[in-house]
Amino acid sequence: MPPPANAARSAASKREMTTGAAVTVAEFDRCLRPLLADDKPKSIAVAVSGGADSMALVLLTADWARKKRIAVLPLIVDHRLRAESTKEARHVAGLLRRAGLTPKILTWDAKQKPSANRQAAAREARYALLSDACAKAGIRHLLLAHHRDDQAETVLLRALRGSGVDGLAAMQPRATRDGLILLRPLLDLPKVRLVATLKKRKQAWVEDPSNASLSFQRVRVRAALDLLSENDAAVRAELVQHLAQTAKNFARTRALLDAAAYDLLHASVQLTPAGTAWLDPAALIAAEDDLALRALVKLLGAIGGLPVPPRLDGLQRLLDALRGGKSLPLTLHRCLLSRVRGETHLLICREARYLPEPAPLTSMLWDGRFRIAATKPVRGVSIAPLGKDRLSKDVALTAALLPKVAWPALPALRTAAGRLLAVPGLNWGEMPAGVTISFQPALPAA
Repeated sequence: MPPPANAARSAASKREMTTGAAVTVAEFDRCLRPLLADDKPKSIAVAVSGGADSMALVLLTADWARKKRIAVLPLIVDHRLRAESTKEARHVAGLLRRAGLTPKILTWDAKQKPSANRQAAAREARYALLSDACAKAGIRHLLLAHHRDDQAETVLLRALRGSGVDGLAAMQPRATRDGLILLRPLLDLPKVRLVATLKKRKQAWVEDPSNASLSFQRVRVRAALDLLSENDAAVRAELVQHLAQTAKNFARTRALLDAAAYDLLHASVQLTPAGTAWLDPAALIAAEDDLALRALVKLLGAIGGLPVPPRLDGLQRLLDALRGGKSLPLTLHRCLLSRVRGETHLLICREARYLPEPAPLTSMLWDGRFRIAATKPVRGVSIAPLGKDRLSKDVALTAALLPKVAWPALPALRTAAGRLLAVPGLNWGEMPAGVTISFQPALPAA
């Protein structure tokens, strides 16, 4: 008697998880299309390390994009943490050129590389380089090659650190960082299928030796998965699938909590084009701790411009201070909370510390808060914080509605000689042709 249909499908699924079938372009389209939603990009970037995961991703993306007439920009980061990294980056670029692609190598040329927590520092530098390259190329979407096995490892890593809902939701299929949309279309696919994809195409890839070093916690977690599954490939694949499903379950919970937090913010916060916010603290004070703290994370992230959340102990102290009516101003996460004479709401603005150095005016996300779009190069103009410049009376009159405590952190445009050209946040001055500067908060505008 033949096995039941559902049992046959289950057996076929297990074989696919352990032996791996090559990913087709049609299947890749089904993975990527929901992440793009209504976006219709003309060009898209792919982060490529040269490993099997990213090589499979970039080749699938190239085939997918060719049919849709979308340009693909492969980005390779040379972190220079190992002596051979530059040679490897050039080798990967050669592999991509032979595949008909035009890659770009980005170099981390920090004068002094970190001696501690090198992986985390390299990861932050990598995202900064990728974000900057995409901004300069006018690209809003970056594809990352994280897959199901990566997701399972992330869940275990976060569990070991005692993470809550946000941590155990692990990596999101679609996320935004520094104004760049990150897409992970391979999260539902196991690594074995990506390797199979390359083998079918007879495409070479490179192996990073650090992926086998037990000095890194992620590698130790990977080894622990092997132990838990007693080195049985089928058992390991099923365990990975269950852990990835756990992330999806927590992601649904996170989405519900985020929606409630945004509802609270829409009811109590008014954002301004100058990158500040007016907060009516009553609703925040009355909310349950978990909801109020989550709302504060999103509000401070939008105004402070940092991609990482503030520490929980600092958030709790801020919430307790608001509930206790303690005196202001208070600072947290690059934000300043203060009372303004005659106002019932609290002002939240960017703290006038840790501000960016002057930089040439070009397309970028400035200070994590303002999106600068330049349709052509702007020579002889720089962008920097307004600082303590004494402004003329007409500027002061124009900006009367924005308290002066918020002025120093505003973006300002200057000539090479230092003459002030424009302060967009104060609606003053004349912007160079083809340049727009707009506040781009992480939380949705009401």
